[in-house]
Amino acid sequence: MKKITTLLMFSSLLIFGMCKHETTTIINGGNGLTDTTKIVEEPKNDSVCFNTQILPLITASCAQVGCHDANSRVEGLVLNSYTGIKRMGTNTLVTYITKKTGKVMPPLPQPRMDTASINLIKRWIAEGAKERNCNPTSCDTLNVKYTSHIAPIMNTYCKGCHNSNNVGGGVNLDNYADVKTSTLTGKMICTITANGCAIMPKGGPALSTCNVRKIKIWAAANCPQ
Repeated sequence: MKKITTLLMFSSLLIFGMCKHETTTIINGGNGLTDTTKIVEEPKNDSVCFNTQILPLITASCAQVGCHDANSRVEGLVLNSYTGIKRMGTNTLVTYITKKTGKVMPPLPQPRMDTASINLIKRWIAEGAKERNCNPTSCDTLNVKYTSHIAPIMNTYCKGCHNSNNVGGGVNLDNYADVKTSTLTGKMICTITANGCAIMPKGGPALSTCNVRKIKIWAAANCPQ
């Protein structure tokens, strides 16, 4: 019996030693989120989130004035909700966002969706095109830079209306220099917080508390690239 007990204890220590854990450093919690410098490495569900990844991307690129917004309703389609997107049909959606000429989405001369965005939509469809809503409880605010933190926000929420071919409101947000200028002048913060400005993104889901915090931290650090 003593040998069996010793063997079980040794096995438990061996298994524990094989498990990989990381320490989470809490910087400054608030607004229901925990700012972290590291995300704990634990098993996670990495399915695509409709509310934070798919809806803002399609809304910014396709639910524009003159296309598929609530007022224009081209072909009777409004693409600013799960119901509207599903009504269009996922096969039709992929066809139009992957075409290069003719009837495409976003409409020419708007820039096409980048490969990463198209692949994300395809992945969502492959997973069943579900209305999976996510509410993150942590926010990665370590070393916030344009390339790693801010550009993905602009690409998903803003670039569809604010790009070199469609300078909505005279603002271009498809490159570092213009995003930096808009941020340092205070225009960016004003619109994403509706602090005396029209709320942006227009017609789509508002930026999350985490994304707003990232932009504010980036601005305070003088917008590193």
